[in-house]
Amino acid sequence: MSIKILGGFARGQFLSVPKGDFIRPTSVMLRRRVYDYFQQLDGAVFVDLCAGSGAMGFEAWSRGADVVYLNEVNRHVLKTLEENRENLLIKNHHKKNGRIICSNTPAEKFIKHFKDIYQKFDEDQKRETILFLDPPYSLKDIYFDIVKYLTEEPWYFGQLWIESDPKKGFSIETWADFHLIPAKIFEQGESYIFVTNFPQS
Repeated sequence: MSIKILGGFARGQFLSVPKGDFIRPTSVMLRRRVYDYFQQLDGAVFVDLCAGSGAMGFEAWSRGADVVYLNEVNRHVLKTLEENRENLLIKNHHKKNGRIICSNTPAEKFIKHFKDIYQKFDEDQKRETILFLDPPYSLKDIYFDIVKYLTEEPWYFGQLWIESDPKKGFSIETWADFHLIPAKIFEQGESYIFVTNFPQS
């Protein structure tokens, strides 16, 4: 199985997806809705905490992100991510110098490690960072742990994108309980991506 990058300099290039039920890639239509809105991400830092296929992160890279972190806890899936990264870097070496960094850590641990990296960014980099949270919808503890970590102390000043659905995961209204204010909501079928800015105002 494979999926395509939708836009940017790597538009139309294929990404391999691991066989089996290891992952649930963000649907093409939902990914298109998001990136039709965020068409250019020049200078951004994009962090996919539960990368799966890596489609959202590779899309961000194709659209100009300077650094993309793809964190995936499953080693089998990580291998495919790394293969996709190498293929893209080889094909596009003359077009793009942005980095793609793959890692294999539970999301709850990765965010603590990333905090140390983030605190060394300049103010522009901090504001231009996007955290994408899309674990398997049923793994609710991951959602809670990440959102709690971001809201307990005022250390993060970028965007958070949350993907879920009300049947297997959380309704959109859930995030008001965490005092998250929507900046934008993209919906496709049952799934949605909730975008919020930090600090919350």
